[in-house]
Amino acid sequence: MNIISVDLPWKPDTERRRALAIAGLDGNVKIARASDDKELLGLARDSAEPESIILLDVPIDGCDNLDGEHFRPIDKAIAHQNISVLPASKAKNRGKKLKKRLLERDEKRLRVYEIYPYAIYKFLAYLKHKKLLEYLNFGKFDSLLDKRFRTTYKWSRKYKREKDRVQRIRNMRYLYSLLTDSSLGLTFSPPLHCPDISYTGKGLNELCDEYDACLGAVVGLHFANNRSYAWIAGDTKTGNMLILADQWLVGQLRLEIPVYRLGQKEQRL
Repeated sequence: MNIISVDLPWKPDTERRRALAIAGLDGNVKIARASDDKELLGLARDSAEPESIILLDVPIDGCDNLDGEHFRPIDKAIAHQNISVLPASKAKNRGKKLKKRLLERDEKRLRVYEIYPYAIYKFLAYLKHKKLLEYLNFGKFDSLLDKRFRTTYKWSRKYKREKDRVQRIRNMRYLYSLLTDSSLGLTFSPPLHCPDISYTGKGLNELCDEYDACLGAVVGLHFANNRSYAWIAGDTKTGNMLILADQWLVGQLRLEIPVYRLGQKEQRL
């Protein structure tokens, strides 16, 4: 089993901008890139091991049950935690179609889940700000967040939509330091790139894709190893995603949607 985390555009005809983080259960990560969906699917299938987990940064379920709405219940619940989300209606059935194609002739018994890297980033960044990142590796499930998670931005740095180029590079370097923090247990071969002033806008965008794929690998590894902070929020009918959450965040989310662990039924806890 390994983890294949994919950052991809929501429009299938968008060229390039597809990054894969392929992680072993030991936390070693390698980065791959694909120029289109065909190459992406081929890389994912070829890299997968028996019972591998594939994570897609695109809405998968619930987009055909919107009834004129733009956001699914899972999207609204995430947004209520002051985590900005894009309207799932823009993705249409892209995620569901990709999942179906990945599971065709599925001799490897793959599992495919939706992720949202920015939500993972905000969770990790808040823990880093509070000097609590190492708690993710403890067996105990605890409350690490608090209401300030929703009310302050100073610990969360834009790395995609920051207009000032120099500031964007600083923010991306912060994300780089987060991904390479020893508390997360990731290693990269070859090493993960860190941006500097020589990077073009295109280069920064592509590096952001790689960072987002790596963020997905973090939650995927926690999920695969059945660690206490990996949860599935939502349900298969209206949409769900794999997230990192502590006791506090689980409590906030389950006021609106089901939140459950691996092997549990899709019901409120």
